[in-house]
Amino acid sequence: MHEAERYLRDPKTPNSLYIQYQGRRRRLFYNRDQNVCGIIAVGKRRRGFGFSDWDGIEKIFWPAPAEDPAETDRRLIRKFQREAAKAGFTSPFIRKIRNADYSKDLYENGITTGTRIDGQIISLEAVRKWCGEETYRCFCEAVRNRTPYHSVQFDFRGYDGSLWVEPCDKDDDYNQAGDLNAGFSKEFRGCGNGYYYLLINERTFIGCDID
Repeated sequence: MHEAERYLRDPKTPNSLYIQYQGRRRRLFYNRDQNVCGIIAVGKRRRGFGFSDWDGIEKIFWPAPAEDPAETDRRLIRKFQREAAKAGFTSPFIRKIRNADYSKDLYENGITTGTRIDGQIISLEAVRKWCGEETYRCFCEAVRNRTPYHSVQFDFRGYDGSLWVEPCDKDDDYNQAGDLNAGFSKEFRGCGNGYYYLLINERTFIGCDID
């Protein structure tokens, strides 16, 4: 049995595999119900026909091995730390990132709530295109001058977008005097729930929570 066919028929592996066949990158599949191997037709996404020309396979594009979850966590933490290193301000969020334990994930380090947008970046420039120059200017001035600011909602790619800045002028149980907390929210229209990003440096927001 050809190694590609063996891979497809193995119940422990995915039932599709990319190959090079007749000079083209093609996708083989295995229909477990009918016990038939096939190949997707050229120019189609789902339609195909039976395949048996195993010796005609010119190359197999084996899937990349799954990344160790612990390494994924470390990679994400390093991403947060690279962005936080650019910040010209401090916050509880920034301190947690800088002091993160590599043996724990983002949630265990208290950096995020553990969602699918963890580490997703939205630049301030991307928000600027939707919020308008006045809101952008007010937000930048609030960050620079360490003054409170809450924008009105604006359209952001079909969501209700908003920007906020909350400086801290005295120590409390969470903040230290001089801290700056700021972020960007994109919420479902008229719902009050959505996706939440914290300012990790003066030019970048990073995904932390979904509500």
